[in-house]
Amino acid sequence: MQLHQLEYVLAVAKYGSFTHAAEAINVSQSSLSQQISTLEKELGINLFVRTTRSVYLSSVGQEFVIHAMSIMNEVNAAHQCIQEYVSVDKGNLTIGIIPVVGHYPIPKLLASFNRDFPGVKLTLIEDQDDKLLELLSDSKLDTALVQHANADTPFQYFPLYTDKMVLLASTQNPLASQKVIHLRDLKKEKFIITPLSSGHHHDFIKACQAENFNPKIFMTCSSVKTMLGLARENLGVTVLSSSVANSMNIEEGISIIEMTPTIERKIHLAIPKNANVSPALKVFVKYVAQWIKSV
Repeated sequence: MQLHQLEYVLAVAKYGSFTHAAEAINVSQSSLSQQISTLEKELGINLFVRTTRSVYLSSVGQEFVIHAMSIMNEVNAAHQCIQEYVSVDKGNLTIGIIPVVGHYPIPKLLASFNRDFPGVKLTLIEDQDDKLLELLSDSKLDTALVQHANADTPFQYFPLYTDKMVLLASTQNPLASQKVIHLRDLKKEKFIITPLSSGHHHDFIKACQAENFNPKIFMTCSSVKTMLGLARENLGVTVLSSSVANSMNIEEGISIIEMTPTIERKIHLAIPKNANVSPALKVFVKYVAQWIKSV
């Protein structure tokens, strides 16, 4: 069974005539008739009922056409998908990124895309979640990598990476001896956390409130290194994503403690809903989806 044979069957089914079908798909009538006959011999059935005045699908042919249409639709979709990739030889993508993406495999993703699509110019803008989503809403970004996904916003979110928060405390802090600590047991601690505009901040506060308390915020800070330095000096404790904490090569004087219940951290790719997606962005979104499956 060949794809062109399916195409010929669908054409005859559509036009109800070998002559008109051959004209429509620009092949000779003899070639079309021969290929359909070959297919019928292979299948051991007659797909068409032929009379001197007309040609129409047999009952088996009607069933066959349903499957043939499905196959050809999938083939056309595959061709369209490949063509989208091939056609993107130039373009521009402005991508918003949060400060901690360097602690995740995201740079590898961007570098891989850049190698495969060197004609697409990438511009990166770093900021916290709220600002990036604001820029995205104002069409100043094509897409953004953010941690906080809000279903009420006019964006689609594609999850890229899932992590969890851990607590970091000075070895001088009594908490340092614990391997796991319940969130509600941190009510009296002073916290050094990311700015209010970050998704990390949103999710941590929400988790604390679910345990019926608001954490005592000693200070907010965008720099992971500064947060760790202050925690090491026992000015407070801090919470970071596990991947971020583990990538920092934590020095002596600070301990990493698991927390329960788990506070998930996710990095999402956000794009506007119902927007006129550029060919470059469309390819990037598909590229990201395939990359996620490979890591």
